[in-house]
Amino acid sequence: MKILLPFVDLYDNDINHPMITGGAELFCRHLNNHFDVKVHQIPIASLKYSIRERNRISNDIIDEANEINADIIVSNFSGSIFSGAKLLESNIPIMILEHCMYPMRSIFGRWNNADKKGHSVCFVSKSQRNRYKETAKRLSQRLPSTKHYINPSFCEGEKPEIQDVEYDCVTIGRCYSGKYPFKLHDFIKGTDLNGLVITSKTDYDDNAYYEKNKNRDNTIWNQPYDVVMNTLGKAKTYFSTCDYETWGISSLESLAHGVPIILNCNKTGSHASENIPASSSHFKKIKNNDKNALIDAVKTFQVDRKEVQDMTWEKHNLESWKNNFTEIASMTIDKFNSKHKKKT
Repeated sequence: MKILLPFVDLYDNDINHPMITGGAELFCRHLNNHFDVKVHQIPIASLKYSIRERNRISNDIIDEANEINADIIVSNFSGSIFSGAKLLESNIPIMILEHCMYPMRSIFGRWNNADKKGHSVCFVSKSQRNRYKETAKRLSQRLPSTKHYINPSFCEGEKPEIQDVEYDCVTIGRCYSGKYPFKLHDFIKGTDLNGLVITSKTDYDDNAYYEKNKNRDNTIWNQPYDVVMNTLGKAKTYFSTCDYETWGISSLESLAHGVPIILNCNKTGSHASENIPASSSHFKKIKNNDKNALIDAVKTFQVDRKEVQDMTWEKHNLESWKNNFTEIASMTIDKFNSKHKKKT
């Protein structure tokens, strides 16, 4: 299967840069490393281009897909370049994979247009799809009927050694008010717990949130992926601060290092990442923004770290991840071909 992969990064980094911006960028790297992929790099400045310029980029994507005889275009970002009307004119099937939550009316129009043209729209979890279903109802929009869920990540490379604990709790998240990584510091303030926030800042994030928190202690900024992972492995627990997470790459990464996770649930008492652990004993859920519950969970969480790691690696292995992607990509191609054969 030959894949054309449009790629953009908030730092304008290439796909193999040592620092990974987020889950969508990591998924793209996984594809590039494990499938037959041609990357189509797009500058971050394109977010501010005119419609005419963005349409030109969409045409360039289609042209390159044809030049390399791609079987599929895999689109992982929400802008009009990646899912707008111009790209959807493609004669090659497109898998639109939504990693985030964007409660905008326009995105439903793009997805439905894609569905009508025989392309596919996929999500990363049932939790994410249900949230979009609620948003669609509120906005009087239709949500495409797809129920295909792509696993965004897996346990990659060599299994790391279990490390000695240096931090009671760690969290990871870009510095903006959607992820709220500094909830960790706020919630354990005044206790004897040793917390660490691992974060990064881009020009496209929440500047007010950054200014408020840029001088916080026990925080590391803009580190390469290997440094982030090595530091994560020194945590007793990991706290997922975001209550509307769509899957939870960092939760998987924590478990893969033998670090159990604590999930800040939404107001319904659920969290997308609760389906990632291999055992219910490897995670705890707390009520939405319950500071005391977090403190109690950090202090009382006792697990066999090696068991957490081994069971996670068994559940989230490379082969299973590749099979999941291949199955849904093949369905996308078959759907597109079937629709266009009927027309002829």
